[in-house]
Amino acid sequence: MNTKSRIETIVNSKYYPILLFLVSFVFVTLFSRSTSFLYIFEGGDPAIFKQMGLALLRGKTLYVDYFDNKGCILYFIQALGLWLGGDFFILIMQAISLTITLLIWDKILALYRNERDRLICLGFALTLLLCFYQDGDLTEEWCLPFASYPILVYFRALKSDKGINPINMFVVGICFGIIAFIRINNAAPFLGFIAYYWIQLLINKSYKKLFQSIFLFLIGLCIIAATCILYFYLKAGWHGVDEMVYAIFTSNIEYMGIKVRQKAFLYVFYSLFLSLCILQQIINSRNVKEILIPSMLSYALYIVTFGTRCFTHYLIALLPLVVVLFTTTQSKPEKKRKPALIALSLIAVLFFLPIPLAFTVNDLMLKNDKYSVIYSNFHQFIEEIPLGERDSIYNYNLHGNGAGMMQHERLLQCNKVFFSSFAFNYKRLKREETEKAFRPPLWIMVSWNRYYPKEDAYFILNNYDLCYEFPHERVYLKKPRIGQEFQVYLYRRKDQIPAP
Repeated sequence: MNTKSRIETIVNSKYYPILLFLVSFVFVTLFSRSTSFLYIFEGGDPAIFKQMGLALLRGKTLYVDYFDNKGCILYFIQALGLWLGGDFFILIMQAISLTITLLIWDKILALYRNERDRLICLGFALTLLLCFYQDGDLTEEWCLPFASYPILVYFRALKSDKGINPINMFVVGICFGIIAFIRINNAAPFLGFIAYYWIQLLINKSYKKLFQSIFLFLIGLCIIAATCILYFYLKAGWHGVDEMVYAIFTSNIEYMGIKVRQKAFLYVFYSLFLSLCILQQIINSRNVKEILIPSMLSYALYIVTFGTRCFTHYLIALLPLVVVLFTTTQSKPEKKRKPALIALSLIAVLFFLPIPLAFTVNDLMLKNDKYSVIYSNFHQFIEEIPLGERDSIYNYNLHGNGAGMMQHERLLQCNKVFFSSFAFNYKRLKREETEKAFRPPLWIMVSWNRYYPKEDAYFILNNYDLCYEFPHERVYLKKPRIGQEFQVYLYRRKDQIPAP
């Protein structure tokens, strides 16, 4: 049996999904440092997501008691993993999600590609995922299967020339609803294809089919939306629903408008990546009109929804369009195709892999001990304060790092907002935080190496006693100060504080 036959046997085997699950499990174990048992690290956005999940398990109402600008379904996933037993079960769910994504991508590729090409393309897609992955357990990762399935539905309809089955459009509506209540921006890669399909039905005057398609899509969307709205209504009435809508949708729009400093290479890579994808499809795609136009619509929606913010992990949302690129590029003769695929693989290995692998080795071999010392210091502090005061710690400006330390001890911070920048930029949150200033928290956790208003510093230093301090390694640093430490200070309120 030659190599080609062996590959065909593996890909067509009933055990192929199990193989993909093992690949997915190894991938998230090695690179999802926020949930993998190989790492001690707790911090960044994933720590905040887990804090929101822990708040759910403690009977708190999301967005009313605690605020983050992501969707409630993401926090339900975190709560389920923590309820089942902790980070390891979140890791298992990540592996299942990635397996489903790979199976969907494989089915898209199978419409035009042979078994060997499918494996190579999946390997390259995984390489790109690794490049953009960062800490793992992020919204883009959880949305991948729900953003990829509608593209599979579109390509099957394109291949069969029979249109999208009504039941499939209902499922697409459910997928959009799930993404909308995780992070709606991540729906951009497939909405261009669905919008183009509807436009084609309109141009062809298939009004009945168009109405049926949109109606079933909306039914699927409404089922997810109604379930989430009902949950918050039962928890906190219309106030809970209002807070949920504000956090998931309104504040997300405000967030995308906040100006941030980004690294120039991200803009260059981002623009180059999109330009090459579009150029490749113009030159080499089959069904140019049916593929190029919806792809460009999706790219345009992506740029509009993500705005000027260009964090690396945002590019994960574009991976379904990368699979479209692999699928629709015209096949070349065997003699020309093999060197091209080998060259593509070498580029992936030599150019993309070293950076994430270097970070992984660095975290595994060098930083685990540092994080162990940090969490040991924080645990020592927690052990010294009374049990009744352990949920009275105000995370002033430590953001994800502070949330990570709290999560490591399975404690909740007492302030609603995890990022102080949210309180500074969102009018509603700024008003709430200002009102809380009249009820000073018992404990405050702060770093004077980070941004803070001077009046807040005067208030803390005059009305609080310093009880504990220890160094913490900064997770996100500008060059050339990589590895710099900052001090964490823990203050306790004095017995008497003058009225404001």
